[in-house]
Amino acid sequence: MSDKKPKIGVVGAGHLGKHHIKHLSKHSDVDFVGVFDLNKDSLKNICDEFMVQPVKSLDDLINSCDGVNIVTPTNTHFDIAKKFLEHKKDVFIEKPMTNTVDEALSLINIAKKNGCIIQVGHIERFNPTINRLKELVDNPHYIEIERLAPFQARGTEVPVVLDLMVHDIDLILEMVESPIDSIQASGAKMMSNTIDLAHAHIKFQNGVVANLKSSRIAQNYVRKIRTYQKNFYSITDLMIPQIELYGLEHHKMFSENLKSQQVETNSGTKRLYYEKFVPEDKDALLEEINDFVHCISTRSEPSVNGQAGAKALEIALQIESKIFLDE
Repeated sequence: MSDKKPKIGVVGAGHLGKHHIKHLSKHSDVDFVGVFDLNKDSLKNICDEFMVQPVKSLDDLINSCDGVNIVTPTNTHFDIAKKFLEHKKDVFIEKPMTNTVDEALSLINIAKKNGCIIQVGHIERFNPTINRLKELVDNPHYIEIERLAPFQARGTEVPVVLDLMVHDIDLILEMVESPIDSIQASGAKMMSNTIDLAHAHIKFQNGVVANLKSSRIAQNYVRKIRTYQKNFYSITDLMIPQIELYGLEHHKMFSENLKSQQVETNSGTKRLYYEKFVPEDKDALLEEINDFVHCISTRSEPSVNGQAGAKALEIALQIESKIFLDE
């Protein structure tokens, strides 16, 4: 592990880029070298806001950094990341990783050849509520995830499957350690020229079933995960956030704070256990950035590497193609 702070810059001074710049510019373990963006007005505004240095070109940023956070529209990810990787710089790429799986695999090969790190911005991997859920639920048979948001023009250059659902695709691929057997999907365009709402039914070879629902034309934000396994049911609300756990057995996942009541059923009297978990309060983006900084400094593998980003993209594109076929 090097004692020298990694030099990190940001490409992209838009909505998401702003949050990356906020954290990186004051990070105690980072030598922040500046920001590049083609939009000079956005670049000036964000540099003035956070009192950081603008960078005149990608080449200037390449020459001054060890790693870069790429927070730009998806269709630019490949060209920008390729240029940095070819100069042996580590890259953080916001999700979705690239436009195509071939582009993602190309970046992975370049990174491997040059000994570089690729981390992909699937931020939910660093959500403390989801990490607590994964500790509590160890063998789900059925997973249902809703991710809904009010309409915003920003982000509609890609379909909702790549904008929102890709987060949940990455989560289920991590939670279910089994190849996918089949995918069914439906969706529709309403407010934009790309798919605005989508539903996917994914069956894994081990029998686990996942239903994913994403929409960016909802009245309110909804982020809910429901899991079912033998004698246990969980409801996770990421907006509160909290996890509610119901069980017919006093399982190891319950603590001493659980509640219970007797319930009459068709098969006799049963005891229903209930407990609510409130996770620790952590900034998921900061945790994600901390992981990237740590990986650069220690030359270790990120929690969400290029292969994970490529796999989530592959499944998202399969879902998207099935929706287009049904139009």
